[in-house]
Amino acid sequence: MKSICCTSLLLGSLLITLPACSQDVILAEIDGSPLTLEEYEWEYTRTIGSLEEAQKDSLEEYVDFLTRYVNFRVKLKEANHAGYYENEELQSEINGYRASFAAPYLLDNEILDPLVKDLYQKQKEYIHASHIMTAFSVSPPSAADTLDAWNRIIVLRDSLMQGVPFGDLAARQSDDRSAGLSESTRGYRGDLGKFTGGQMVEAFENAAYSTPVGGLSEIVRTQYGYHILKIHDRVDTKPDYLASHIMVSFAADSANAYAKIDSLKILLDQGIPFADVARQHSDDVASARNGGDLGGAIGFENLNMDRAFLDGLFALDTPGEISDVVTSKYGLHLIRLNEILPVKTLDQEYNSLKNMVESLPRFRSAKNQLKRASRALYSSTVDTLLLARIIGGIPADSLQEYLQGLSKIDSVGTMVLMTLQDSVYTLKDFANSPFSPPLPNQTPTEQTLIYADQFLDEKAFSYRSLELEQTDTEFRSIIQNFEDGLAIFKIMEDSVWNASTQDTLRLMRHYKANPDDYHWPIRSRLIELSGTSDSLLTEATDLLASNRTWSDLAQIIADDSTWALQIDTVLVADSTGSIYDNAIGMSPGEYTDILSAYSRRTVLYMDGIEAARPKTFEEAMTDVAGDVQIILEDRFHERLRLKYRVKEFPDQLVHAFQH
Repeated sequence: MKSICCTSLLLGSLLITLPACSQDVILAEIDGSPLTLEEYEWEYTRTIGSLEEAQKDSLEEYVDFLTRYVNFRVKLKEANHAGYYENEELQSEINGYRASFAAPYLLDNEILDPLVKDLYQKQKEYIHASHIMTAFSVSPPSAADTLDAWNRIIVLRDSLMQGVPFGDLAARQSDDRSAGLSESTRGYRGDLGKFTGGQMVEAFENAAYSTPVGGLSEIVRTQYGYHILKIHDRVDTKPDYLASHIMVSFAADSANAYAKIDSLKILLDQGIPFADVARQHSDDVASARNGGDLGGAIGFENLNMDRAFLDGLFALDTPGEISDVVTSKYGLHLIRLNEILPVKTLDQEYNSLKNMVESLPRFRSAKNQLKRASRALYSSTVDTLLLARIIGGIPADSLQEYLQGLSKIDSVGTMVLMTLQDSVYTLKDFANSPFSPPLPNQTPTEQTLIYADQFLDEKAFSYRSLELEQTDTEFRSIIQNFEDGLAIFKIMEDSVWNASTQDTLRLMRHYKANPDDYHWPIRSRLIELSGTSDSLLTEATDLLASNRTWSDLAQIIADDSTWALQIDTVLVADSTGSIYDNAIGMSPGEYTDILSAYSRRTVLYMDGIEAARPKTFEEAMTDVAGDVQIILEDRFHERLRLKYRVKEFPDQLVHAFQH
């Protein structure tokens, strides 16, 4: 945090004092150590979420936070002084948290965050491109196969450079079979249409986004083969739209359809509401019920919707605007733009983009690269001679089963097979790790060496994750905050919470000393009858109306499993903002209509009024424990403040967030 130090300027006879330097303003002293305004502002901003939000708060809120933060600091000192940080149970919890959190943290920072940000930027545009491909004939491709595909793509690129039309060459020579199919097929003559980030493999996508409109890409290799791209256009993505439509189908004949859509357009021009015309005349029955509303956001390149319809919709740019007649494969449409939704920020899109990234091959590839890069940071060895001797002529498809069998033999299972830094791994460690499916055309020895590399990559990644506290200040701060929070939790548990819940004698004394604090107000006693069937609820209320009792109804429900109803008693004092508010003010014996609550249907009966009365000790136990806890916390904080000689200077908070 940058700070502006205090100074004074003498202009004529006017003395101007600028804001105090935040590291020089002392807000408190704890055991002789100062708490500066700079530290306070950093902690306050971190807690509130942003500097802008912190600057909006009042002096009263600043003072309250100072009190709570000083209490936090003295509890940390006491936890450290009392040895809580050395507690074995606490350290075990911290180590477990560190181990479970480190690897996801490293993945998020090194892989997920960059990929999500890259995808968010790319999805601001759609690329219209064509491609020509020379495919590999086997997977993974052999050296000869790779060379053949390369030589063929070089020849095709030379033809393009000499002016051969891209579409003609794609139709004749591309190994993408769609290039030679019908015009309605995506990929015809190499034309892939529009796509955006996350819809193509990464190398292909990167080439598309880095090639200018009208240009040819460099030769791109993917897992399918070699490609050349031609970029036709780049289009800015539009925000999602909400829309309604009126449709006239071609079910009868097209002449009548055109006549009908023209007459409906005249009705709209005369000022008849769009929703009314849609309800009465649209052939799309589902949307007609809702005045033509198509429901939900419609994306700019929604692959599930007709292209002509989308083009007609996204040609509109003003809410309320109605399109000219649009022809789709379903019929004729008049489309109304209802609303343009705001473009989502990266934060708003993050979770959905993260889920998308995690499903893409590029994520798995980047994760494997990160693990390989982690291994390069450490020294490692593999005893390849021992591996070859152990494996012999075992078939690759039974490799893990064979190794697991060997590992159960003590003299073999304990053999050291690999090392990483100061860690050693035995055959048993290796045999019981996850193995990926074997690749074709590989010997057991080759396959085992691949598995050994994967094993060490994984161990190196874990090793690196657990060293994050030495290399990443943010991660170190997160672990320290967790450790501090855990230490404070345990000292509060021992000093306050257990005493406030387990010392029954103390609770009873407090309850007897403060009888006015624990009493029930006047409450309505409601009987709640609920289920999923309106017909059953109606039948039950008819029974009660015919002088059958609640006991009779309860017996019917118990005896007949088809009566899927539930009876509960609820006591309500005031408005709760729930369905129970519907029964407030009813007279005893009255009941509500059928109500909806949490996917169930409910009827509420007013059974009577409960008079105000004192709570018994058992009824008040939770409230008493909470009140005693507050008292004990205050006393605990007072003792610690005395012990650590706390002094507070809240008047200095007038300088908070002034620079």
